[in-house]
This record gives sequence, C-alpha cells and structure tokens, in this order.
Amino acid sequence: MHNLRSHRPDPDPDGQAAGDLDPWSAGDLEDDHEDLELGTAVYEGTGLSVRALTAEELDRFLAAHAGQPAQLLGSGWDTLQPPAQPTGAAPRGVPDLPGSAGLGWQAPLPAAPRLAPRGGYGSPGRSALATYRQRRAAELAGWARTAGWRAAAIIAAGVLATILMQAGGLDRLALPVGMAAGILVGWRLRFRVSRDGRAWRDGARGERATARLLRRLGRHGYVVFHDVAIPGTPANADHLLIGPPGAILIDSKRYAGQVTQGRDGRVWHNHYPMDQTLRALRLETQAISTVLGVRVRPVICIHCAQVAHGGLHAGDVEILPARRLRSMLRTSGQQLGEADVAALVAHALSVLRPAG
Repeated sequence: MHNLRSHRPDPDPDGQAAGDLDPWSAGDLEDDHEDLELGTAVYEGTGLSVRALTAEELDRFLAAHAGQPAQLLGSGWDTLQPPAQPTGAAPRGVPDLPGSAGLGWQAPLPAAPRLAPRGGYGSPGRSALATYRQRRAAELAGWARTAGWRAAAIIAAGVLATILMQAGGLDRLALPVGMAAGILVGWRLRFRVSRDGRAWRDGARGERATARLLRRLGRHGYVVFHDVAIPGTPANADHLLIGPPGAILIDSKRYAGQVTQGRDGRVWHNHYPMDQTLRALRLETQAISTVLGVRVRPVICIHCAQVAHGGLHAGDVEILPARRLRSMLRTSGQQLGEADVAALVAHALSVLRPAG
C-alpha cells in the first residue's frame, strides 16, 4: 500500500459557476509564486511530481540533453488510451455484468453509459444483412451459370437489329441501332437481386435507422439490445429496450407506401395484410417475456411508409412511424426505477444471446 502526500485536486471547470472559486480560495490563487522555496514540490500526484528548479539545475539539464532530437514524452497520446482488455473481459472501473461475455455480448466501455456500451449491446441489422448477403451470393451464382445464353442473347439481339436496319435500306444506322439493341438486352438481362433478397437488405437498413433513434437514450436510463436471438427458435428480435417504462420489444420495418387499418381491425401494408408480421412479433414477445419473467410491450417501428392516423393499435401491438418512437417513450409512465433497470439488464445479459 502506497502512502501518498495529501494534495488538493484540480478544480473541475465544468462544475464551478463563474466567479465561484471553491474548492480553491481567492487567497490561494493570489499567492506570490516567487515565495515558494526552490526545490520544493509544486505538485504531487499518483505517479507524477512537479518540482521547482534553480537556474543552475536548469542549465545543467539543458547542457546534458543538448543536441538530442525532440520527441514525445513517453509514448505521446497513446499512453492516454486505456490498455487493451482480453476478449470478453469488462474494462477496469466497469462492473462485470454476469453472463455477458459467455453469451457473446460486448462489455461496456468506460466512456459509455453505466450499463451498456455505446449504441447498446449487439449489432443492429446483423442477421438481416447476413441473410441478404447469403441470398445475393446464391442468386449471383445461379445467374452466373446462365451467363452463356445471356451473352448469346445479347449478341443475337444486336445482329438481328443490324440485319433489319440493313434490310430496310438504313445501312448508316445499322451499326448504331444494333449496338443499342445489344446494350438494351444486356441491361434487361443484368444481375438483379430478387424482391425477397432486397427485403432482407431493407430490413437491415430499417434496423440501423431505429438503432440511430435509440442511440442517445442511454443518458435517460435506457439500455438497448440489438439483434437478439429468440430462445428455442432460429428467429431473432430486432431491438429489446429496457428502461423506466419497462421492457419493450421493437420490430423495425422499412416500407414503401402506407400502413392502414380496416374497420375490422386488420392492418395492411398497401394491399398486403400484416397478419403474419403481427403473429411473429407476438410470439417473439411471449418468448422474451417468459425468459425475462416480466411483461414485454411489442412495438412496430415503421420507416419511410406513412402510418394512418400517426399510429395504430392492433390488439396489444402498437404500430408507430419512426418519428414518433422517442416521443412515445417520453410519454410512457415510469414502471422501473434505476436499480430495477440495472437488475433486469443483468438478467437479460445472463439469459439472452446475440443472434447468429
């Protein structure tokens, strides 16, 4: 155990009002520094001591180091960075939340909110993006297998257009028109990801857009989990938000057009019913609620598309446009205190895992 001399800490400039010099007194700031005894410590802290030098000591120091190239003291700014932590280990100064490393959640950072790393746990849209890439690769491989006949079709279209122009006595236009016909057919036969594949890509974009909306909620006592595996199933939940209003499961959708509701309560995206989407979200909510042991509130966050009446309710599921998500959270009543949120986050880290 080290015995350190007591010293007054530097005042926090952000914690002091203008003109308020506490914990330093005005007399301390007006001390005549020439009255300090030479050779005595001016400042002493952990691993650092600053002392006053006499003119002779300064001359000897400069003479001893004359001609040496200038260099950063120590290792420069790199020494201010925290040391690398082992994979899965919580940094020093941050409580080790049980289960987080073993189940794949990243540890909180010292500069992040108390219970979660910056942006929350997990990677938003990771599973959807991985599925999109897999489908795209499979579709591209299938397209490549038919590249031969596609190339033949492009050449045939160009040749046929050239022959037709020549037969019509338009020899000067035959070559340009033939080339244009080949380019047009090539454009039509180019590789394009299927609608189902693009839906996964758009889903990933929607999840990332929702994550940006939730990113700053940490300062208000929220913790968010992205891309959470549903226990006992291959499915995943987009976002699990834990905060003062309780636990909220958010399903992100990036749609075009509009979302409406019929008189019978059925919800539609354009001309397609959302029955399957609502059923899947309810099952996910039930599974997460069972594991956590608390009630979980299901919400669908819609990006890009218009939501009728500024928001809809389909039974227990709330459907909101993305612009209303944060306002909904602000107006939700407080159900959990700070200690309750911390306990529920620790429990979630121990029983849930990232998808993939």
